[in-house]
Amino acid sequence: MRTFLLICALLLGNMLKAQVVPFYSATNDKYGYKDEKGKVIIEPKYELAYTLTEGMAEVRFNGKYGYVDQKGRETVPTKYDHAWKFIGGYAAVKLGDKSGFIDKSGKEVIPLIYEDANNFHGTCCYKGQAHVRQNGKWRIIKIGG
Repeated sequence: MRTFLLICALLLGNMLKAQVVPFYSATNDKYGYKDEKGKVIIEPKYELAYTLTEGMAEVRFNGKYGYVDQKGRETVPTKYDHAWKFIGGYAAVKLGDKSGFIDKSGKEVIPLIYEDANNFHGTCCYKGQAHVRQNGKWRIIKIGG
């Protein structure tokens, strides 16, 4: 029983780790981020702010998308026309009419050469793979191949 309680306490502690969450400010019609205690980590300046996935969240500033991390730092500049959530360490991004994939540092790990791209899959038989459209045809790609 003691072991069970210890395991439960450890799991609960990990679930309650500090994480920032988006909030809306009606004062300036913008979004920012607060920590679990309600302390403002990022002042409201974004047109859109999403919840964190894999420690990263999409934000939109002046019509462009980028990412913030769980400490509230803007780790990927707001330069993309669209951005998707991180799955398996990668996110699909779009700039102009081309799509590709970035890692959490913002490095383009798959060049923006595709007409369209869906996020990498994190589970099942498609793990580490994504659907992309090139020359009007959809196909599956994966990192390193």
